[in-house]
Amino acid sequence: MFIAVPVGMNYRTERWPVVTLSLIGVNTLVRLVTLIYSFNTDGASDLWVMQHLWLTPAEGVWFTYFTSMFVHAGFVHLAGNMIYLFLFGCCVEDMIGRWWYLLFYLVGGLVAELAFIASTPLHFASDVPLGGASGAISACMGMYLLLRANADIDFKYFYFIWLIRVMAGSGEFSVPAWMAVGFWFLSDLFWMVLGIVLGGGAAAGGTAFGAHVGGLLTGLGLIWIFLRFRKQQEAEETSTDILSPAEIKAAARVNEVSPGEVPTIYLHENGAQSGPFTLAEVQERLTRNEVAAGTLYWCEGMAEWEGVEMLKD
Repeated sequence: MFIAVPVGMNYRTERWPVVTLSLIGVNTLVRLVTLIYSFNTDGASDLWVMQHLWLTPAEGVWFTYFTSMFVHAGFVHLAGNMIYLFLFGCCVEDMIGRWWYLLFYLVGGLVAELAFIASTPLHFASDVPLGGASGAISACMGMYLLLRANADIDFKYFYFIWLIRVMAGSGEFSVPAWMAVGFWFLSDLFWMVLGIVLGGGAAAGGTAFGAHVGGLLTGLGLIWIFLRFRKQQEAEETSTDILSPAEIKAAARVNEVSPGEVPTIYLHENGAQSGPFTLAEVQERLTRNEVAAGTLYWCEGMAEWEGVEMLKD
């Protein structure tokens, strides 16, 4: 028997993972309350939770699509999911922000459930209950994969072999995120396809492989859209730092001085714009090497910005 568990990332968060810890707290609290009540009801509380909070597609109760993300079939199921949620969720929350992370977590979990239902033979007529946070956590893994594909994930492994004699041990190893997450995805995809081919649906041994596959693909898609949107927003903010020729003309008229040379030259260096300057002032700054390489200049009559090196004596 060989077991490998992820135990760390080479990433240090800059803020407390409030959302991730809150999600872990809610999942754990639901399980603890269910356990406490089970002692007084001879296990009836577990049945009640499964009937009312787990997602049973055939019943069509809308709120169970959300409550099912916070219920688990025992502490082993809970502990396994929470380890992955803590490791991947903390990093993703820190990188994209708390509110985006919470939204993507819930959307990822919802789409994961729909993907599982779509991959089952009876679809929305299925009476098999579905519960657990693994679909939403798979979305976190998909987001992490696109954000830090080459970052290492640290694992702790344990093995136990019983042939002629008993051999047991443990150790550690690290692999890139693309390799670890890629292995999980391909493994879940294999079992999902096998279940569909055999007619049993995208689950085996009580594991919703279809939800894992759908969640991870959803996380990839959501973070791809997020990164494209953020890149476009940064580009727009950068473009607004450069004044239009009309704005520069107006500024030049306001800043004209007399008598002497009129300062009409504007510089754009290191993302900031300055001016107006006279030609003599610019040339003097160039002589003293006070102008950064790649600096652009513009003055009235020019169609576009050009390299300031052209103004050297």
